[in-house]
Amino acid sequence: MDPDDLRTALHRWTDEELIDESTADRIRAFEDVESDPGVAAGSTADVATDSTSGDEARDLLEDRRLVVALALMGGALVAVGVGTFLLERWDSIPVAVRALVLVAVPVGAGLGGHRLADRAPRTAHGLWLLAALFAGVTLFQLADLAPFVDETGTEPWLWLAWTTVATAIALGIWSRPISALGTLLGLATLVVALAPENPVLVVGFYGGVVYAAGLILGDRATVDGDATPARSRIAATHRWLGGGFAVVALALASVAGQSPRIGIEAGTVALGTVAVVAAAVVVGQRWDDGRPRYATTPALAAPVGIAVAWTVGTAGVGDVAAALVALGCLLALLLALVVAAVGLREAALVNVATLGFVLGVIAFLAGPVVDVVSGPLALIAAGLVLLGVGLAAERGRREVLARIR
Repeated sequence: MDPDDLRTALHRWTDEELIDESTADRIRAFEDVESDPGVAAGSTADVATDSTSGDEARDLLEDRRLVVALALMGGALVAVGVGTFLLERWDSIPVAVRALVLVAVPVGAGLGGHRLADRAPRTAHGLWLLAALFAGVTLFQLADLAPFVDETGTEPWLWLAWTTVATAIALGIWSRPISALGTLLGLATLVVALAPENPVLVVGFYGGVVYAAGLILGDRATVDGDATPARSRIAATHRWLGGGFAVVALALASVAGQSPRIGIEAGTVALGTVAVVAAAVVVGQRWDDGRPRYATTPALAAPVGIAVAWTVGTAGVGDVAAALVALGCLLALLLALVVAAVGLREAALVNVATLGFVLGVIAFLAGPVVDVVSGPLALIAAGLVLLGVGLAAERGRREVLARIR
């Protein structure tokens, strides 16, 4: 267990009188965890005379989020720095040395993260992020060095391998940033593999799949009795990312109203089918065990809304009518996200819904409304609408967050 988490838990347990102070001391001694690492023995008097600014500085340095941010930033900067260094001198480095460096960086970072997992878990987190980021550089550059590898034909597989590595690391250490990286890489893999004429559809359907995966991951943790905070946060990350993808796709469909006239692509249709099946699975699971089914509504609203907006947009009904349908599908998705946010008590979903509301209105104004009403009147109307939207979004978000808390 993370030493900081253990200290926090022991303080909470003693405050609630679940255990006494002597029991807490024995647990600290057994786990070799100090009661307060920020205060050295014998320095109590000095601490008592610290100024307010000193207390604030110590609190800042002991804030785990700051340490995590520094570690993750360090890992990302090292990955970028090493990649830039190699890129500038790539042609002058022997092939064998190139391959050795490409393999050594992610493997060394992973080994360092594993070794520091108990003593410095946040620094280890940064090293794991370095490994996940540089794994892509390693895969693509090794494929470029191998004369027998057709990089064009294997590009989707390289993206898939990178996604697999990042996802495995994220699930191994329950990392939200690396999980988000793996989710984004999964989207890139699908776009490269399917090469769709309209990538917006892929983004929207993929969002539904990711949201459903977040529900399944969270439900499975509850069933297995492993609903740790870290695992729950990973599931929540998948949910708001999936909702975000679907919201962006429907907002883009409202820009021009009329989607490009494209043929039925097997890959896109298959992905949409997977999204609908995933939604049906999560609905069925919650229906069987009697848990609330409000959380499943975005998983179903995302693929259905995308499919409806796409179908109407390609039917030649006119830009304004098609944009109104797309905007209606977006609002239905936003309502589903708000319902899920209140039920799951997740503020991130409220933020996604608020962003989607603003994006949808802006997209609608930038598309068909500007085509119908041009000149200064369009600017005045757009400004008034945006002011009203901003007010409604702010008040609505505040009210929903109040209900969650």
